[in-house]
Amino acid sequence: MACEEPLLTIAIPTFNSAHFLPDAVASIIRQGLDDFEILIVDNASEDNTEEVVRSFENPHIRYIRNPSNLGSCGNGNRCLANSRGRYIKFLCADDVLLDGVLRKQLNVLETRPEVALVTCNYLPTDSNLNIQGSWFAFPGSHPGRRVINLCLSRMANCIGGPSNIMFRRSASAGVVSDNKYRLLSDLKFGLQILERGAYVNIDEPGYLYRRHSGSDYVTNCPPETHVPEYLQLVCEYNWCNPLNCVVAFLSGGIEGRQFVGEHWLQACAPRRLAKSLLAFADFLYMRLRRFFGKRRVLQRGSTLIPQQKNLV
Repeated sequence: MACEEPLLTIAIPTFNSAHFLPDAVASIIRQGLDDFEILIVDNASEDNTEEVVRSFENPHIRYIRNPSNLGSCGNGNRCLANSRGRYIKFLCADDVLLDGVLRKQLNVLETRPEVALVTCNYLPTDSNLNIQGSWFAFPGSHPGRRVINLCLSRMANCIGGPSNIMFRRSASAGVVSDNKYRLLSDLKFGLQILERGAYVNIDEPGYLYRRHSGSDYVTNCPPETHVPEYLQLVCEYNWCNPLNCVVAFLSGGIEGRQFVGEHWLQACAPRRLAKSLLAFADFLYMRLRRFFGKRRVLQRGSTLIPQQKNLV
C-alpha cells in the first residue's frame, strides 16, 4: 500500500480517459521516486477506467470513483481533499511527465521553505505526442504578489495549468477550485496559493501537454468565455490598473470597453499605476527570456519525448 503520509501526492483527476492513463502513470513511475502516492480520482467515467487502473497492480496507486460526475472543479477539489502528501502535484490524465521533473520541483520545495508553488514550462503536442512548439511560464524566482500582479495586469496566465505546478499542501489549506470560472479556475487556484508564499519556475519543460478534441480545455472553455472571465477575476481581486484597462479596451470587445468605463478612475491611482509599470517590465523580461530560450528548448525537444515501448 502507499504510505499513509507520503512526501508527494501525484493526483490524476480523470473522466473517460482510460486510453491515456497508461502513458500518464508510466511517466510518473519513470521518475524513480520512492516516497509518493498516485491518487486517481475517477469522475464517474463511462469507459473502462477502473479496469485499466486495476491492471496496473501498483502499490503506490489509490483509486477513488465518484458516484456521480462532480464537474471538473469538483473532481479537482476531491483530489485535493484526499491527497495525503506533504507536497501535491496534479497531472491531467492526458498529459505525460518528462523525466526528472518531479525531483527538480521537489528539490525547490524541500530546500526553500518560503516557496509555496513551483512551476515548469511545457511542450504542446498533438494527440500522438508529436511536439508542436513550446510554452513558457514566467521565468525565475519571485515573491508571489509580483506574479499575481503580472497575471492580473496582463490578463494572462503566466503560471500554467494543473500539470505545470507543484505546491505545499499546507499552502493550499482552505483553497478550492472555483466553479464559477470555466477557463480560469486553475489560474485563480494558483493565485490563491501565491498569496501564501513565493513562486519558482524550474525554467525547463516538465511535461508533454497533449492537445486533442476531447480535452477539457476544448470542450469546456470556448473562446467567448475568455475575456469576461479575466475581467471578472480582475474585479474580484480589485486589481484594475492602466495596463489591464488597455488590454481590456483593445481585446475585450463590449465587455472590455464597459470595464474601462467603470474602472478607469480608480485604475489611475498612483499605486495602481506602479503595479501597471511593474507588470509591464515583468512582461518585457518574460518575452526576452522566451525569445532567447525558445530555440534551445525546441532543439532539445526530440530528446525529451519518453520511449513509447516502455510506457506501461
